[in-house]
Amino acid sequence: MEMEYFRPSGKNSAVNLALLAIMTALTTIMTFVIRIPYPGTSGYFNFGDSMVMLGGLLLGPVGGFFVGGVGSAIADVVGGYPHWALPTLIIKGFEGMAVGYLSSRASEHIRLDKRDVIAVFVGAIIMLTGYFIAQMFLIDIAVAIGELVTVNLAQVVIGGTVTLMIGPTIRSYLRTINYGEFDELAERPSEDTSNE
Repeated sequence: MEMEYFRPSGKNSAVNLALLAIMTALTTIMTFVIRIPYPGTSGYFNFGDSMVMLGGLLLGPVGGFFVGGVGSAIADVVGGYPHWALPTLIIKGFEGMAVGYLSSRASEHIRLDKRDVIAVFVGAIIMLTGYFIAQMFLIDIAVAIGELVTVNLAQVVIGGTVTLMIGPTIRSYLRTINYGEFDELAERPSEDTSNE
C-alpha cells in the first residue's frame, strides 16, 4: 500500500502551510549564506540541495516544487545572480517535485524506504542534468563539465545524504501530528456510525 504523503490539506493544514513557508525560507538561507564560488562561472557551491530534497520528502511533489524552485530562485536574486533565477526555478523545482512524487510512494514513513533512495537519486540526476544543459548553452561546455563533476556533484551527494539521514524521522513525526487523530478514527468506523 502506498504512503499518503504529507501535504497542505486536512485538519492541520495550517501546520503544513507553515512548514511550506519554513522549508522555502530554509532553502533560501542554505543556498545564500554559505557560498563557495566556482572559478569561471557564476555558479557556486552551497547546501541548498539538502533543503530542496528534504522539502520534497516532507511536502510531496507540489510542496517540493515550491520549496525547491522558489526558495532557490530567491537566493539567486538576493545573492546577485538574477539571470540564473529562472533556470534555477525550473531545475530546482523539478528536483524537489521528483523527490516528493517518488518518495510519496514509499511503503512506510517511519524508516528509510528504497523509494526514498530512488527519489533522491532521480532528484540529483535532474539537478545535475538541468544545470549542465543550462551552463552548456549560457556559458561553455567545458565549464559546464567542470562544474558538473565538482561543485554540482558535491552538492547533490551532500544534499541527498542529509535528506536520507534525517528525512524519514522528520516525516514520521509530521505524519503523527497531521494524521494521528484521523488514523484512529479510520480504524473504528463502526463506533462512529453507532453513535449517530
